[in-house]
Amino acid sequence: MLRGCGRGVVAALRGAAGSRRASGQEQEQEQGPGPGRPLEPSLLRFLVCPLSKRPLRYEESTNELINEELGIAYPVIDGIPNMIPEAARKTQKRPPAEGSEQP
Repeated sequence: MLRGCGRGVVAALRGAAGSRRASGQEQEQEQGPGPGRPLEPSLLRFLVCPLSKRPLRYEESTNELINEELGIAYPVIDGIPNMIPEAARKTQKRPPAEGSEQP
């Protein structure tokens, strides 16, 4: 059981779980080829980056949660965010530190 979470989170999680109860054949027809189901929009307000503890931006085209401050993206697989730092990919290079010169 989730402790300390509002009823909205529990309801959203139950709703997402209920939508997966379709039979395997129906589920394949719904998803088709591609990255799977998108993230449930109501969950986004509760999710934060496990590294920076900052809110994340959902990118629908890539089906990822983006932390622009750190330049990383967490994949969303079948509607479930994989927020393990090792699973994140780099989205951009960090700017050089102050005082450092590049040749």
